[in-house]
Amino acid sequence: MPDTRVTLIFSPYRLDPDERRLSRNGDLLPLTPKEFDTLLVLVEAGGRVVEKEELIRRVWPDSFVGDNSLARNISVLRKALGEQVIETIPKKGYRITIPVGRVEVAREVPSAESEPPATFAHSVTAMPAASWWKRRFVIWPAMVVLVLLVVAFRFAGIHSARARTATVGLQPIRSVVIRKDGATDPLDEGFQLHGPDGQYPKVLYNRETNGWDRWRMKSNDQNYFYRALNAAEKDLALARNWKTICVCALEAGAGFVAIDFAGKGPRFDMEFFSEGNRFFVGLTRQITPTLKWDQKIEFAGIADVAHPHTYELRYDHATQSASLWIDGQKRADGYRGHHQFQEDRGLFFGAEIYGQSTEGSFVFSSVSFEAQ
Repeated sequence: MPDTRVTLIFSPYRLDPDERRLSRNGDLLPLTPKEFDTLLVLVEAGGRVVEKEELIRRVWPDSFVGDNSLARNISVLRKALGEQVIETIPKKGYRITIPVGRVEVAREVPSAESEPPATFAHSVTAMPAASWWKRRFVIWPAMVVLVLLVVAFRFAGIHSARARTATVGLQPIRSVVIRKDGATDPLDEGFQLHGPDGQYPKVLYNRETNGWDRWRMKSNDQNYFYRALNAAEKDLALARNWKTICVCALEAGAGFVAIDFAGKGPRFDMEFFSEGNRFFVGLTRQITPTLKWDQKIEFAGIADVAHPHTYELRYDHATQSASLWIDGQKRADGYRGHHQFQEDRGLFFGAEIYGQSTEGSFVFSSVSFEAQ
């Protein structure tokens, strides 16, 4: 009996939902089940913007997951398909940028008449009628009980999942981890952009690793990404030791990474800038009316865009001060932060002009804040 299956085509890619296969010019592209499901939802939308909540609901229907799981899938898909194939719509979701076509492919499905009759002669032993009726009255109640148990467990599972979703915000916080990794768009990792998205190049290609692994931000004034902390996260962080880590490099002007505990504690800044041919990390003490540094550490590696170095602010709750580490070596100590321009931005990082520069350009491989 003839039947059809749909193949979705967004050239040069073909996606077969029934066979769960993705190919490019005939070559199969391997994806995990959740990566495939994420792509399928976007392709079936045919260019319509799919909101993050809808994607999470359809890809993980029986689980509670955060934005990070979706961001990882989007990042993998962009690496497999190309950075421009999936577009991020800020504060909304994602969409496929390539036109999608649907092709119905005919296939043959055996009809009932063509199938050989099923036989159970070798697996069923004849029994007397009286015995069959006795077993029937034993088997049927057992089957009913089994069905009721399955339904009960299924309902309990759904109820439990809903309960987890409803109370997730009420669970005690034991750690705070905020992370921006590699060339993934920070908007895909839960960050917000302070100013309108500028016309600047974003992902950077690494010739040594043959991949996209860094994110560039440029501004002719100041712009940054941020992810706020809620009150419970601030309380936990200020009661523990924490770290702000940046694997980053400066191209022009200045760049910065900061953690802001507005209303709960100080703000701690790492500022990266150049003065002539010299490069510095400044631990900020004052922003206005003029920049002043608690400490100013010279380090030429700040300008090494091809091989960004690792900068850490490590906060010690016992001394209520932070130390600066560069590539695992302590370079400064006793930094207590400041209280100027606290705007409740949480973890934020970006680029700005400095001195006589007309543009700030900063490159990030990863940025994170950890309190545990």
